[in-house]
Amino acid sequence: MKIKLMKIFFINIIFLISVSLFAQNNPSIAVLSKVKGDVSVKNKDDNQGFFKVNPGHIFKDGDHVKTALNSFAVLIYLDDKSMVKLKGGTSLIINGVKDGNALNKNLNINNGSVKSIINKQKKGEFKVTSPTSVASVKGTSFWSVINFEQGDTFFNEEGIVEIQNLASGEVVDLFANQTGVSTSSGLINISQTIQSEVPLDEDSAKNVPQELRIILIGPNQEQKTLIIKYN
Repeated sequence: MKIKLMKIFFINIIFLISVSLFAQNNPSIAVLSKVKGDVSVKNKDDNQGFFKVNPGHIFKDGDHVKTALNSFAVLIYLDDKSMVKLKGGTSLIINGVKDGNALNKNLNINNGSVKSIINKQKKGEFKVTSPTSVASVKGTSFWSVINFEQGDTFFNEEGIVEIQNLASGEVVDLFANQTGVSTSSGLINISQTIQSEVPLDEDSAKNVPQELRIILIGPNQEQKTLIIKYN
């Protein structure tokens, strides 16, 4: 019960922070809430290359995120608290285009395994894009395992995922407990999910951080650090 309350408190803090960050002209779109191993980021308009990040890092549109092998990361979107979990060996670009009080979200995944837990999108949209496929959702929980040579595999846990193959243009709906494989040759194959093939979700309540540091940048580029401590 204590862990659950800590998680609720953390999410509410993220929501309060988002009120100011999301209102900026170049809005922040997500926060890094958990890290295991090495996670690095390259900013879209920065020539300094990749740098390691820790919980509390704020993402903006176009940031390139990479997880090292045997690493793990959790990102939370600031507008609706949807969650994205990255397993080791994942490389993606996180995009978010402001649409009123919501975001049109897109994860452009080059390779790797990502779990998306998406709250129902009252406004905006959420997509996962790869060189082979586009997966669109309004509210669901699903895994995307992106591999150009073997095909993209989508494990849908709940809701509906619309999959489009970019080579053939074919579009199919993936329902709960179904697996879809989209190949570079233009095919989409649908089957019932085999649970042993679904990636392991490494996230657990016992890994909730005891302290979270969030760096806030003011309109005059002044920097402040918000420290959240858990009992």
